[in-house]
Amino acid sequence: MTTTKEIAPHAIVENIDIKNFPMLESDYYLKLALFYAEKGFFIFPVNPNKKPYKDFHWSVRASNNPDEIKKMWQEYPNGRPAIYCKSSGILIIDTDNKPEKDKNGFKVLQELVNTLGALPKTVLVYTQSNGTHMYFKLPQNRQFKRKIDNCIDIQTNHYCICGGVYTDTSSYRFAKGYTFEDIGEIPELPPKWVDFLSKPAEQKQYKSNQENTYKEKVVIEGDFKKLYDNCLFVQKAVNEAQTLDENSWFRFAIVLSSLSNGFELFDLYSRPHPEYTPKKTWAKFQNAKKYSITCKTIAKDFLECKNCDYYK
Repeated sequence: MTTTKEIAPHAIVENIDIKNFPMLESDYYLKLALFYAEKGFFIFPVNPNKKPYKDFHWSVRASNNPDEIKKMWQEYPNGRPAIYCKSSGILIIDTDNKPEKDKNGFKVLQELVNTLGALPKTVLVYTQSNGTHMYFKLPQNRQFKRKIDNCIDIQTNHYCICGGVYTDTSSYRFAKGYTFEDIGEIPELPPKWVDFLSKPAEQKQYKSNQENTYKEKVVIEGDFKKLYDNCLFVQKAVNEAQTLDENSWFRFAIVLSSLSNGFELFDLYSRPHPEYTPKKTWAKFQNAKKYSITCKTIAKDFLECKNCDYYK
C-alpha cells in the first residue's frame, strides 16, 4: 500500500502557515489521484483554479478504477485531483477561517465541540481558506445541512480537493500526525454530531407528506413499465424520488433520455423532491441527453445492480 509520505512528503506539515510551493514531477497529480483511488475514493480532475472542466460531468465520471483515472489524466494532464464525497462514502467538515472576512470557522467549530462533544481524530487537511478538511464516514439514510453559519460547509454530495494539491494560489496539505497512515480507518461521526448535522425533522415530515401525495400520481405504463420492471435502479429512482441524491437524479435522466416521453417522465418523478424546480429539471434533462450510461457505471454507487441479471 502506497503511503502519503511516499507520494507527497512535502504536503505533510506541522502548521497551517507554510506557503512554499515545491517542484513537482509531471506525473505527480496522476500519482496522487491513484493514491486516493487505492484507498477507495472516487476521484476526478479539476482545473488548477479548483473549478470543474467545462463539459466534464464529474459526478458521472468520478472513479476509483486506476484505468479510468489514467484516461481522465490523459485528457487533463494538468488536472488537480478532487473527491466525489457521495460516491466515496465520506462526509467532509470543511471549515473556513478568515476573520478578516467575518468567517470564524475555528471559533464556531470549538463552540460545537463544547456543545456536542469532541470529534474523533481523523484525516486533517489544511486548506487554502486558512481552514481544514476533516474526513468522516458518511452516515446512511440521512439528509445533511449544507452549511453551518457562513464558515463551515458539510460536504456530502459535492466534491473536495484532495490533500497534496497545489492550486494557482495556495495549497491543501496534510497536518503532521493526521495522514491516512496515522488514522487508519476513517472514523464515524458521534451520534450527537450526526443528529445536529442532519436536516430538521420538519423536513423529514415534509418529505413524508410529499411521498404520500406522490404515490397517488405515479403512472407506470408502456415502454417505461418494461424498464421499471427490469431495472432495480429505475425502481429506486421512482420509489425514492423525494430523497434522491443529485448523482442518481442525473443518471435517472440519462436512462429516461432514450424514451420518446423521457422528459415528461423525468419531470413527473422529480416533482416530489423538496428542491424541485421546472427550470432546473429541464436543464438537467437537456444535459443528460449528451451522455450514455451502462449498468456497470450505475453499479459503482448502487450495489443492488450487481445482483441484476442484466449486469452479469
